[in-house]
Amino acid sequence: MTHMQICNFVIAAITALVGGMIAMTSWGYGVGMTMFGPGAGFWPFILGLMLLLVAALIVYDSLAHAAEYRAQQVVFTAPSDLGVYRLMALVVLYAALMGFIGFYLATCLFIPAMMYLIGSRRPGVMAATTLIFLAVVYLLFTKLLHLMLPLPWFMD
Repeated sequence: MTHMQICNFVIAAITALVGGMIAMTSWGYGVGMTMFGPGAGFWPFILGLMLLLVAALIVYDSLAHAAEYRAQQVVFTAPSDLGVYRLMALVVLYAALMGFIGFYLATCLFIPAMMYLIGSRRPGVMAATTLIFLAVVYLLFTKLLHLMLPLPWFMD
C-alpha cells in the first residue's frame, strides 16, 4: 500500500513525460505560421505544453495538500480496480493492433470488447455502435478531411 501523494507524483511524472515528448516531436513538424496558417506541429505542441502545465498543477496540488494526500491510502489490488486494469490492457492491445491490422479492423474488435467489459451484453447495440462510429469516422476523416487512418500491414 502507498499513499495518494506518491501516486500523484507518479502521474505528474508520466503526464510531464508524455507532454514533453509531444511538444518535442511536434516542434520538428513546425509550429510557426505559414501562409496557410499554423504549421503542422502547432496544435500538438500546444497540447504538449498543456500537459506539462497539468503535470505542474498536479505537483503543486500534491504539495499544497500534502497532509491530506499522505493520509489517503491507495490499494491497487482492490476488486473494484480489476475492471479498470482490464480496460487499460484492452486499450494497450488496441493501440498495438492498430499498427498491425489497421484502424478500422482494430476498432471493429475494440468497441464491442470495451462495451462488453463495461457491461453491455446486447449484440445488436454493440454492432450498431461500432458501425455508426466507424461510418462517422470514415466520412469525417477520410471523405471530408482527406486523411489516411492507419491501414493493415498488408495494405501499406
